[in-house]
Amino acid sequence: MLEILIILYIMIMMSKSEIEFIGFNFVPDCNAWVDKNFGYYVIQYAESGELEYEMDGVPPLRLKGPVVWLSFPGPRFRFGRRDGGTWRHRFVSFRGSLADSYADSGLFPLKNPVATISEPMKFKEAFDRLLSKLAQSSEASFRTVHMLEEILLQIGEQPSAIKEEPHSAEMIRKLAGRLAEEPCAKRNWQALAKKSGLSYPHFRRVFLDKFKLPPARFQMRKRMEMGAAELRAGSSKIEFVARTCGFKNIYHFSKAFKKNYGCSPGQYRKRHMPE
Repeated sequence: MLEILIILYIMIMMSKSEIEFIGFNFVPDCNAWVDKNFGYYVIQYAESGELEYEMDGVPPLRLKGPVVWLSFPGPRFRFGRRDGGTWRHRFVSFRGSLADSYADSGLFPLKNPVATISEPMKFKEAFDRLLSKLAQSSEASFRTVHMLEEILLQIGEQPSAIKEEPHSAEMIRKLAGRLAEEPCAKRNWQALAKKSGLSYPHFRRVFLDKFKLPPARFQMRKRMEMGAAELRAGSSKIEFVARTCGFKNIYHFSKAFKKNYGCSPGQYRKRHMPE
């Protein structure tokens, strides 16, 4: 019996040192608007009602309860109501090495931070048990950690509500078309990502998935294709072709061309001269 008590005591002390509960509450008529970067982890739950939701790198969503969304360090989050409307809100926030391990392992699902709850009564009861226990003492314990993990397990069982918006995909396809038509024009990738409604890392990832090259390399490939076409088509000097492709000198053009085609512009021209 003593050994069991000692083990339980060690587990409780470990929980306290590895995770800290920062805040928690149930707000029946929440009408807040949140716009911030979080330095900790939060489970947010709208039992009913509707609200706006935005996260860097994800197109805006309109959430309708019962729905859960997660906030965490890194991206900027914007959510809530700006029109006076309300939703039934529950939340719990926490941080610490144990919380970090939840994120690393996927128990706190960073890649699927929004999910519609398929069994709202079951989820509400689990959430309320944790809130009730924290109301007695907000210090982490083996019991509260177990309750938190039960909530996270339930969230992991739900399908993600975040899907790539066709509008963003269409904008990226149109951009690729413009890159092919005007490969030498200067591009501000950060600005183009913002115009597409995406963060630059997400924009680059979507572009890479669709065209198998990141945007800057895709543009360079199109510049080289234009140069190759010029070399095949006529007798323009290589210096002129280099300038046409946006290079200031023949050296950099030749280096880029050889990287793409495995030979110099002069060698390429000889290979493709008409008989």
